Amino acid sequence: MNQRIVNKLNTVAVNAYKALGSVLLTLILVGLVSYLGVQIFFFVNHSWLTPTVVSPTDPEILQLNAQLAQQAASRDKLLADRRELEARMEQAERLMGAEKDFQERFRVALGSERTARAKALRRLATLRREYQEAAREISESNRAYAGMARTRTEALYNARMLEREERLTANHQLAQMAQSNLSLAEGSAELQTKLEAVKRELDGFDASLGGKSTGLNTEVLLLEREYTRSVLEVARAESDRRHLTESLKSLDEAVARYDALLASIRSSPWLEAIERGLTVGFVPYENLENAEAGIPLYRCALKLVWCREVGMVGQVLQGEVTVKHPVRQTMLRGVMVELKLRDERWARDELLLLGRPPLLL
Repeated sequence: MNQRIVNKLNTVAVNAYKALGSVLLTLILVGLVSYLGVQIFFFVNHSWLTPTVVSPTDPEILQLNAQLAQQAASRDKLLADRRELEARMEQAERLMGAEKDFQERFRVALGSERTARAKALRRLATLRREYQEAAREISESNRAYAGMARTRTEALYNARMLEREERLTANHQLAQMAQSNLSLAEGSAELQTKLEAVKRELDGFDASLGGKSTGLNTEVLLLEREYTRSVLEVARAESDRRHLTESLKSLDEAVARYDALLASIRSSPWLEAIERGLTVGFVPYENLENAEAGIPLYRCALKLVWCREVGMVGQVLQGEVTVKHPVRQTMLRGVMVELKLRDERWARDELLLLGRPPLLL
């Protein structure tokens, strides 16, 4: 009796082990067939896409926003530097304008001074000539009168017809006449000195206006020093302006590059999806021809079977993205497309099929 029960239990155990082995083998075969089927499907089929739920906290979005902020800050710094250079350019142009105006007015003033000195020279020459003629006449008259008066006074004094006091008075008058002649000579010398000084000034102005190095005097040299300083300031301002112009050109080129870079970042499909609130999906380049706008989208329960339509494809977003393959451990290049789903929860699936269900299931 006991042996019979043991034999039955052994039989049940063997049958159970065989059944379990068959089930496990079946499951292994089913898994292997499913895996091979999925791999073969992805190898030969190009009618699928990967839905992507874009969140502001996604690493891609955070990285793009960080790059956008960094590049925008760099561009703003360049614009600030450009405004500073523009202010320096305006300052240099104002300095050039002021110094050139000074130089023009300096030349006009120098010409006016030269004209005034020429007129003064002519007047002094005429006055000296008239003064010399009058002085000569007065001197001759004084000498003639003094000679006659001295002879007459001595004769009258010797004849006891003139008192000593009267004689002294007459001699004093003769001395005053001699002093007058001396004053006339001094006046003539002063006029000659003034005439020569004005002549030197006129020669200095002529030399300065003619660009000559001979004939200059200290007054004109001091004036020319201010003029030379003005010329050097203009040269320095022109050099600064050329340098600033080149710097502004380089800054404009750098700002243009930053603008292009910022436009490229802003046109990223990730940011566009966030800004426009789109539901998007990744399509590899090899699947792109099957992802035209309006193509139906299908969701399958087991990736390949029990499928139903859940929406359609919208417009393609500009810009390339790189996404991991939904099955293989490889990175794929492709684009993002807008998804128009009937229910947003389908965007959380790993895979959606394009056009029609596989195997017509």
